[in-house]
Amino acid sequence: MQFPDYTRCGVNLAASILRYFGVQASHQSLPELDAVLNERAWRNVVVMLFDGMSADALRRHAPEGGFLKRQRGEVISAVFPSTTTAATTSLISGQEPGEHGWIGWTVHFEDIGKSVDIFLNRVQFTKEPAGETSVALDHFPYTAITELITLSGKARGESVSPYHGVIVNTLDGLFDETKKLMREQGRHYLYAYWPDPDSTMHLHGIGHAEVRRRIEEIDERLSAFSSALAEDELVIVTADHGLVDGEPEFFEDHPELEAMLRIAPSVEPRAAALYVKSECLAAFPRAFREAFGDHYLLYTQKEALESGLFGVHPRRAELPALIGDYFAASTGPHALYLKREHCNLIGMHAGLTEQEMNVPLIILRGGSRA
Repeated sequence: MQFPDYTRCGVNLAASILRYFGVQASHQSLPELDAVLNERAWRNVVVMLFDGMSADALRRHAPEGGFLKRQRGEVISAVFPSTTTAATTSLISGQEPGEHGWIGWTVHFEDIGKSVDIFLNRVQFTKEPAGETSVALDHFPYTAITELITLSGKARGESVSPYHGVIVNTLDGLFDETKKLMREQGRHYLYAYWPDPDSTMHLHGIGHAEVRRRIEEIDERLSAFSSALAEDELVIVTADHGLVDGEPEFFEDHPELEAMLRIAPSVEPRAAALYVKSECLAAFPRAFREAFGDHYLLYTQKEALESGLFGVHPRRAELPALIGDYFAASTGPHALYLKREHCNLIGMHAGLTEQEMNVPLIILRGGSRA
């Protein structure tokens, strides 16, 4: 089990980037990254995030003697929940999950009475649009650090990904479009995101040969990309979280416990917000432990808010409502689902294992060769 370290995570990486470009940051930065940034006047600073490519994934799958394993990278912490929704939003915004509110795949919005898969803007368990515009952005807007840097006039900020900014649909496209932006005149901060190996791990599990192939592809392309960097270009390679092969458990196997819930669990199966009927609040913890043993840390809402799991800075006012009456954080491979029909993944994340919480920080300087 490993708790998040909000002095050494993506929020602090973002703070280092902001400060380097002369923009005020509200969180402490990463000293080792600050030292590198201050080595010289970098014209291009690039963060490349490979979803799910944790320290554990690199240990398992990066080629022996390959490019990634030759780098002397650091290990930093994921945020909590250790999931793409929370972690990438933290790196993009420079805010902790408790500040930005995008804490998991599914968030319950009490004011509209809907639990929403916020990246898709769909009502939970359906394909029904949750609103004409993004419910999450309407409730929890934020300014990306790419925009803050652009507004500062010190450099141009841009993102490259399959979902926003410069849109790409292949791994080659990610590197090609990032290179194009780097060759444009002026200074740049670029955030480049790719959804593998996470997507492949979800489908096949963390040890599958296809996962190894995806990481080998990333290794090869990073090697070529690094060899072409100019001396005033810096690339930071990292990930949002790791994964484990999940062991699903189901409320429907425990009808008396399921009947205590007033709505379906939300946030993530491995970091579950549990909304309990008022008359069942006192009995719920014992019934939960009888059903699921010690597979989860079960917090009251107050305990979860005070735990530091969601960050150490002042939280947004809506956070208590987002984490439910109780909050269950998985400390092993287990994952909570309401019903079997809701479980369709093998690789899972959002829990408190070392595999999920440790991510790489690999720094590639232009002009050096590895």
